[in-house]
Amino acid sequence: MIRLIHRMSLICLLSLAVSSGAAQAAPVAVADTLGMDWSLVPEYRIVPGDRLRLNLGPKADPNLDNLHEVVVRPDGRITVHPVGDVVAAGLTPMDLQRSITALLSADFRAPRVTVEVLATAGNQVHVLGRVEKPGSYVAGPFFTITQAIAAAGGFKDDANKGHVLLIHRDGARTVRVASLRVDRMLKGEEFIDAPVSRFDIVYVPRTSIGNVTVFLQTLFAGLSPAVGTSLLGWELFNLDRVFVTRVVKE
Repeated sequence: MIRLIHRMSLICLLSLAVSSGAAQAAPVAVADTLGMDWSLVPEYRIVPGDRLRLNLGPKADPNLDNLHEVVVRPDGRITVHPVGDVVAAGLTPMDLQRSITALLSADFRAPRVTVEVLATAGNQVHVLGRVEKPGSYVAGPFFTITQAIAAAGGFKDDANKGHVLLIHRDGARTVRVASLRVDRMLKGEEFIDAPVSRFDIVYVPRTSIGNVTVFLQTLFAGLSPAVGTSLLGWELFNLDRVFVTRVVKE
């Protein structure tokens, strides 16, 4: 009987050792952030300040290409000979190719156009209001609102951390704005740190904001022309409409 118990104990110990070893040998699944399907990522859209190369097809000399380098102006346009000014901002390179091709087809038979983005405008976000160092900061991949505020030196003592505005330019004269509880993010009560896109404005107020639309109209009306033109991505901006996408919950 004692031998039987001893034998069963050994079997149990061996089975535990085997299962433990198997558990340790099992590979740990690690998410590969670069393994995403990049074909699902939205195409790049041209903005003021981007430098483009236009290939308008071969010249009379077959060894030469009709190449032109242009910079997208603050009004979002480029000049293309011989058709004149063409709107480029807001379009993908393929959209711009189609647009220029259609315009040239009035003067040329079967024109060929290729648009290449040589250099993009600075990838910046603007942090304004009650932060230690208001200004424009380079935004890396997966940049978030708390990172933007940290880059600006953090909150001032009188900042209202519960009503931070994230302002995104949605068109020539429209914006989308979210009012966020950054105080809860910092305390770990909210686990979603809002992503910040290129040229977004993060505005930290001193007091609570009642009517977001009225506040933004006052804010943009009060920006001097010098300040307005220094905010990359907001050149020649006049606010017509505000879309509030998220409101803070007390």
